Amino acid sequence: MTPTPEEANMRALNLAEYYLLTCLDQSGRLLSQSHTIRVGLAGAVLTDLARRGSIHVTQDLVTVDDTKNLKLEAPLDAVLQIIRDSPEPQDAEQWINRFSRPGLMDTIIKILEHNGQLMVTEKRLLGLWPRTRYVLGDAYDRMDIYVRMRGTLMGRDTSLDATSWPLIQLLYSTNMLTSVFPGIRSKTMKERLGAFRRGAEELEPDMAEALQAVENAIVEALTATRGQATGLGG
Repeated sequence: MTPTPEEANMRALNLAEYYLLTCLDQSGRLLSQSHTIRVGLAGAVLTDLARRGSIHVTQDLVTVDDTKNLKLEAPLDAVLQIIRDSPEPQDAEQWINRFSRPGLMDTIIKILEHNGQLMVTEKRLLGLWPRTRYVLGDAYDRMDIYVRMRGTLMGRDTSLDATSWPLIQLLYSTNMLTSVFPGIRSKTMKERLGAFRRGAEELEPDMAEALQAVENAIVEALTATRGQATGLGG
């Protein structure tokens, strides 16, 4: 069930919501093809469930941790229930393929609309071709995470932030990090991502393993649909 604006405003945005907001330009256009962003959103949801301890993710398997009795917001609650109800265990790639369909992205967009983060407009170009725009509303959360991610990339923030780090990694995996931060050199991005990966393996091993598995699944999914390797160009 989609929360009311009051309910949505009582919590911080989750990784999928932050991810989608960073994938929009100032005109409300997506920075990449919708399928690429849907794959990133699926990865963001799995990563968020992993960082909260609701699931364990390896390169081979996703399992639910039923010892955690956390109250999750939509759509994380529904995704977790689907994984829990699965008759057979599946790996991260299989779940990303399933959740990268339009339904998950549509749900996240509706939640952001309710939250006042964006407004969806539909127009027809020359009266023929439909064109969708996601006009940004309240810009505070988007600007806040942008500043935090930039500080992480530039080395001003050396802590292993459980929000900006996975978002940067997901943007990099879906080949959009340079679109969000065109002024930062790719070499700098790769160096910072490498440093945080090494730190995460020591300080946050469960989350590092989850994000690595999600990244592998994203690469495989985009390679299959595009016919070329991705996830390494930023």
